[in-house]
Amino acid sequence: MHWNTIIQGCKQQNPQSQEELYRACHAGMFKLCIRYATDLDEAAAIFNEAMLKVFKTLQQFEGRGDFMGWVRRIVVNTCIDHCRRQAKFTHSSIDQVPDERFSLNPDIYERLSARDVMGLLQELPRNTALVFNLFVLDGYKHEEIGQLLGISGGTSKWHLNEARRLLKHKLENLLKKEIYSNVI
Repeated sequence: MHWNTIIQGCKQQNPQSQEELYRACHAGMFKLCIRYATDLDEAAAIFNEAMLKVFKTLQQFEGRGDFMGWVRRIVVNTCIDHCRRQAKFTHSSIDQVPDERFSLNPDIYERLSARDVMGLLQELPRNTALVFNLFVLDGYKHEEIGQLLGISGGTSKWHLNEARRLLKHKLENLLKKEIYSNVI
C-alpha cells in the first residue's frame, strides 16, 4: 500500500484517497472498536467518529513514525472517550487489591475460539471490560488508565481483578456446559 500517496490525497480532500484510507483502516480498527462497544452498531459509530478525527487531524501527521500506529492511537482514544461518556466510574480509591492467581483447566484454552473469548469480554460490565481492554489488550499501565478514565490506579486494579474473576467464572461455566453436553 502506498501510504504517502493516500495521505497526500486525503490532505488535498481527494474523495478517492479518503475512501481508500477508510477501507484500509476498516478491518483492523473496526475490530478494535468492537472490543469497546456493546454491539456492532455502537462499534460502527465509534469507528466512524474515529475516522472523522483522523481526516480532520491528518494535516498534523508529518510522516514520521508508523502511520497505522498513529491511526490506532486516535481510534483507541475515541473508544475511551465514548466509553467515558457512556459509563460513570465510582471514584472510590481501592489501595489494596488482592493479587489473585487465576488458574483454569488447560483443556479450555484448546476449546475456545477467538469469537468465544470476544463474546465473554462483551458480557463483562462496561467499566470492567474497558479497564481489562486497556490493560491486557492495549498495554496501558494502571496509572495511565487512571489518568485516561479519571479514576485511581487502585480502582483500575480492582476492575482488572474483577474482570479476571468474572472471566474465570464464565470460562468454568462454559467448560461445564460443554462437558455436560458431551455426556448426554
